[in-house]
Amino acid sequence: MVEVTFATPAQRDEVEAFMHAAFPRAKWGAEGWTRLLANRWGGPQGEFAVTARDGDKLVGVMGMNDSLRHTPRGPQRYRNLTSWYVLKSHRGMGLGETLMHTAMGDPAVTSTNLTSAKAALPLVDRIGFRVLDAQRFVWRHSGLDALPHTFDPLKDANLRSVDAQVLKDHTGLGLGYVTVETPDGLCTLVLSVKQKVDEYITHEVVYVGQPDLLARHGDAIANTVLPQTGAVFSVDSRLATGARPGTVETIEVPRFYKGNRMLPAEIDHMYSEIVLMGMKLY
Repeated sequence: MVEVTFATPAQRDEVEAFMHAAFPRAKWGAEGWTRLLANRWGGPQGEFAVTARDGDKLVGVMGMNDSLRHTPRGPQRYRNLTSWYVLKSHRGMGLGETLMHTAMGDPAVTSTNLTSAKAALPLVDRIGFRVLDAQRFVWRHSGLDALPHTFDPLKDANLRSVDAQVLKDHTGLGLGYVTVETPDGLCTLVLSVKQKVDEYITHEVVYVGQPDLLARHGDAIANTVLPQTGAVFSVDSRLATGARPGTVETIEVPRFYKGNRMLPAEIDHMYSEIVLMGMKLY
């Protein structure tokens, strides 16, 4: 009989080794699985994985990262689901679905699946995920002058405490921090800068402290953070509602979420495997 439960901290090494063996072609090695399953923002004693065991044998794992997210209604519990795997010998019996249901069983927690594979979309639908976003806004440099800004906002800018905490929580992950002084106030951004295609580098917004300012001044902010050629500025549409970008693109595989404690506009890419592992957003 297969038993599905949350892993304990004492089982962390076993879970890491299982995932390392399950994904030999992953872009990271054993150290990467340690990082992904360390529950960086939820603490070492928190829930970091759901496991399936057939007797003493580990046969399936669903990883996760937990955090508390600030909203106008106070802190909300947030869980980003990460990589998962079921041994071939135990597929076809609904274990993947059971792992996900267990991970998302607490109604007080908002869960996300930000990097679903196309093959997993039927499962995502059965689980009850809703589409978080299916479009992104894209700007290129329009030739206008940059707005006043700093790329070291923790040192040089008068940040809101919420923004400052988000930036501090993600120190050392290779993200770009910037604050831009718009005509209507300071806009704080976190960027993931990646070469996703040969033609240009993408400056992807993974966090914005003032979505209304980004929506209102997207073109000027893009001119501020981008070089004049060879780059684009991109943001998921829910993070800049009402913006008028140069281009609107369809996200090939949508982002998904489940829960009713956080609004889609409050769910960005921070505190997730995206920023933790330096993934490219497609």
